[in-house]
Amino acid sequence: MGSKKENSYEINMQKVLFIASELHKRGYEKLRIEPSISPNGMAWRCRYFVILETEKKSITVSNWIHIEEKHSIQKLADLLEKENFDFFSKCKGESHEYVQWFSEMLKILQEGELPYAYDDCFSATDYWKTTLDNKIKVLPDEIIFL
Repeated sequence: MGSKKENSYEINMQKVLFIASELHKRGYEKLRIEPSISPNGMAWRCRYFVILETEKKSITVSNWIHIEEKHSIQKLADLLEKENFDFFSKCKGESHEYVQWFSEMLKILQEGELPYAYDDCFSATDYWKTTLDNKIKVLPDEIIFL
């Protein structure tokens, strides 16, 4: 990971981020992402999560995207929403500050560039790293809950 050479895997994985943005537009603003790099450094992982009063609920979406990679972002969001209705019902609600931050993050990512909050050698502080060695400042209250 981290090569500046175009990589179809990274470009496809980046769709996970755009699906989250589409879901935010549908009113699932409490939806958060938890991106990471696998222990061997060869795979990017991403879970969607929501913090409830007493627990954190999550679904892994980076494995799911391989199956449906040729659909539009809207169609992928439709499929994921349908398959995980119970999870997404918990994500309904407003979180304008996070959605604005997330939207701005997407604008600064290069094609195929993936953010990550942690790997074996890095844990989130006030920023996330990217596969192109950039840093993305995170909201103070949005450090990943490990």
